[in-house]
Amino acid sequence: MAEFQLSLTFADAPIDQFARDARGAMSQKEKQGAILFFGKAKCVSCHQVAGESNEMFSDFRNHVIGVPQISPLNTNSTFDGPSGNEDFGMEQISGKAADRYKFRTSPLRNVGLQPTFFHNGAFTRLEDAVAHHLDVWKSALFYTPVGRLDADLAGPTGPTLPVLIRLDEKLRTPIKLTRDEFAQLVAFLRTGLLDERARPERLARLIPERLPSELEPLEFEVGD
Repeated sequence: MAEFQLSLTFADAPIDQFARDARGAMSQKEKQGAILFFGKAKCVSCHQVAGESNEMFSDFRNHVIGVPQISPLNTNSTFDGPSGNEDFGMEQISGKAADRYKFRTSPLRNVGLQPTFFHNGAFTRLEDAVAHHLDVWKSALFYTPVGRLDADLAGPTGPTLPVLIRLDEKLRTPIKLTRDEFAQLVAFLRTGLLDERARPERLARLIPERLPSELEPLEFEVGD
């Protein structure tokens, strides 16, 4: 089992190949995006690649990043706050009010394959998730789930200002990128960090036709 799990570690993206001196592994757009990621856009301040990060593009720490509060219209789960439409995040674990709305920095390897972003799936496009980081106040205050999420999640959002008041210092000042710079940053995240072996259609090939138990294998959805 351990050997199989190790085989599912997909960390041979263009940036890794480039670091091993394969200079043609990254496109010019991806390279420009990497420069922004490690520089002007300041992404690496939380999505770290050194020390305990172990090149996973995360500091594995908890931060308040102003994610819009959404909750299902019909659910058996208990949400936080007086109206039951908030997620207090790390506070649920630590019991400390200072940890309210904090969530762990997500690793970014193969992030281009994610169907949703942030702990609650508030965004369904990588572009929107990136734009949120660049101007959190604008993104959160004007956020609406309608047209973004399934109808069950498109109800009224939870309170926004209590979250923004606790916003991490690193995200309080908007970062302005040109249209080209934004596209370069997204390209680096979407394909520069993507190990092609992690694509769903390739993983589907690992599903055996028969099991030793003789039970029917599970069926998995594979994207178009």
